[in-house]
Amino acid sequence: MLSRDTLPGESTPALAGIGHAAHRAGSGLLLCADLDFVQSRDVPLSGCVLLDRTADEHDLTTLIEHAIPFVSIGRREVVGTSVPCVDVDYAAGVRDLVARTAALGHRQIVYIGMPSGAASVERLHAFRAAVAEFGVHGRHAPAVWLDQVLRLGVTAVIAEHPDDAAGLIAAARRRNLSVPGDLSVMTLDTSEHDPQGITGVRVPRWETGRRAVHLLARLPQRAPQVLVECEFVGGTTLAAPRPPAR
Repeated sequence: MLSRDTLPGESTPALAGIGHAAHRAGSGLLLCADLDFVQSRDVPLSGCVLLDRTADEHDLTTLIEHAIPFVSIGRREVVGTSVPCVDVDYAAGVRDLVARTAALGHRQIVYIGMPSGAASVERLHAFRAAVAEFGVHGRHAPAVWLDQVLRLGVTAVIAEHPDDAAGLIAAARRRNLSVPGDLSVMTLDTSEHDPQGITGVRVPRWETGRRAVHLLARLPQRAPQVLVECEFVGGTTLAAPRPPAR
């Protein structure tokens, strides 16, 4: 398994899923930050999982030249090469969240997030497609202040990152506003142990790791791309908007 992550974070659950599946398959697991040792053939590899997005064309060329099967967690665009991958179906997760929000009667939704990679761009595109599909007014902002939300008449906010959602909830409650009574707040990446109970979707990182090992064992018979669904987390921060005061 190739990973250059030096700090625990998003890759940790995927690493646990890889380890679980490898153990169940009776396979050994080697975590490495580069593939230089492959040239010496001192450590024979039967396959490789690319855990983070820092793997470059040199890494892929090394694997291909040595006929080592590999699977990427997350899609990679490499000219002339079809990279087998396991990815998260972010578009379906975003669409589901917008559908639930619209069904409760929300008509003004703000999406908070700064597109900084393929997954972020996919989420934003999915949001724009979903608000058009369900006939609600959607806005996008890299960041937003509570006063801006209230001034625009927004009743629901979807934050790409949970820290932004938590900050907005805290700001609303300091103003004695009810969440979700006065403002519904959701996130696209809920934590497994979220004390605030924020409504949103959970990214199935552990499952992507497990599926990557299974796909690796079945190459080239299996389809080159596997999508894993996000899990909806009900939480306590989404409800129907209050009717306007008369």
